[in-house]
Amino acid sequence: MGILPTPAAGQSFEASYVQASQYVEFAPVWGRPTPFYNLPDDLSGDWGNTFVEGYIRGNGMFPLIHISFIGPGLTLVVPPGMQNATLSDPEWREAYKQACIDVVRAMRPLYVSIGNEVNRWYEAYGIDPSNPNAFQHFVSLYDEIYDTLKQISPGIKVFCTFAREIVSENREADLNVLSLFPSDKIDVLVFTSYPYAVQGINRPSDIPDDYYSAALEYMPGKPFGFSELGWSSMEAFGGEQAQAEFLTTVLDSLVRDRGIQLELFGWAWLHDIDENDYLGLIKLDGTEKLAYNVWKNISTSGKF
Repeated sequence: MGILPTPAAGQSFEASYVQASQYVEFAPVWGRPTPFYNLPDDLSGDWGNTFVEGYIRGNGMFPLIHISFIGPGLTLVVPPGMQNATLSDPEWREAYKQACIDVVRAMRPLYVSIGNEVNRWYEAYGIDPSNPNAFQHFVSLYDEIYDTLKQISPGIKVFCTFAREIVSENREADLNVLSLFPSDKIDVLVFTSYPYAVQGINRPSDIPDDYYSAALEYMPGKPFGFSELGWSSMEAFGGEQAQAEFLTTVLDSLVRDRGIQLELFGWAWLHDIDENDYLGLIKLDGTEKLAYNVWKNISTSGKF
C-alpha cells in the first residue's frame, strides 16, 4: 500500500510522512517535483537525503520513483539548450535514457516508472510514422531503457504508468495502447485511476466489473498495480460514504473477484491539498474521513 504524504494545515512534511507510514509501505517520489534532467542530482543531493533516505526509508517505507517526459499541455520536457527536440531526436533520447540510469544508480529503488500516464501522449500524438513525436518512438526508447536498467540492477521492477481515464475529457482511456508494448518488459502493469471523472460514473457501483481486468487481456497474468487511486468525497459523487465504498469495491469486486494479482495499491494523497480538494483520505484540518478508517483496516487486517 502507498500514498503521497501531503501534510495537513500546519503540519510539517516530516510529520506527514511519519503519519502516512503507519499504514503504508511505499511513497511516490517526483522530486520537488523535478524535470527528469535534474532528478538524479536532486535525489543524490540534500533533497533526496531528506525526503527519500530520511522521510521514506527512515520510516520503513520504500520509494516508488517516477520519471516523466511529459510536460504541461502534453509537451515534451526538454533539457536547457536543446532546440526543437522530439521523441525521435537521438540527443533527447540519450538525455532521457541517461537520466533514468543515473536515477537508478543514485537510489537503487525497488520500483521505477520511466514514464507517467504515457498513454495520454499516445492518444494525443498517435502512431503516424511521419510524426517525430509519435508514440512508437517512446515505446522503442522504453525498450532500450528497460534492458539497460535490468543490467544495472537486476532485481528492480521496471514499468511505465498508464492512465485508466483521460480525465480532461471525462472518458475511459483506450487500452489498445497496451498492445504496443512487449509484455515481458512490463514488470508490473501499473495504472493511475480516477473513475468518478468518467461521464456516467457517479458512484462506485457504476464502475463495470471488468474495468481493470480488461487491461489484462493484453498482458494475461501480469502483476497489477495502482500508483494513484482516487475518488472524490464531494457530495456530488456520494460524499465520504462513496469514497470509502470505492476502496472496498476496488479490492473486492474489481480486483480480487476478477482474479487480479494486485502488487501495488496506492492512493492519490493523504490530506486534502486545499479547501477545494476532496481526494485526500483526511481533511485539510486533520479530520479523518470514513475512507481513512477503511484504509487503516485494510492495512492492519492483512486484506491486501
